[in-house]
Amino acid sequence: MVVFQFRAGWFTDGRSQPWVVKASRLWVEQFIPEAELRQEFGGHVNWRAPAEPTADMPGEAVGVWGERLVSRFKRVLRERGAVFEVVQGEGPRQHLLSMAMCRMSRRTNRCT
Repeated sequence: MVVFQFRAGWFTDGRSQPWVVKASRLWVEQFIPEAELRQEFGGHVNWRAPAEPTADMPGEAVGVWGERLVSRFKRVLRERGAVFEVVQGEGPRQHLLSMAMCRMSRRTNRCT
């Protein structure tokens, strides 16, 4: 499987562009359930299915943003047995569907 890693062009006000990773939702949820994405990563991003699905992106995508969280996301996948290749770039064209966020506790590093 493939995990796409790229700098998102989400901000136009001069802020630096965050690192983002995304992969097939169906594949990711075999290793990290959606509820855990919010709890462990402080949120996640969902993308609609691409107009032209591929073997690596057959439907919706899910991912996280921020350099540390991107690294942690990939590490957690590997620790849970996921085998994947990191491909630089956004992959198939997809539109953002939603962003789910929560406040992270500094003490526990978990959602509160």
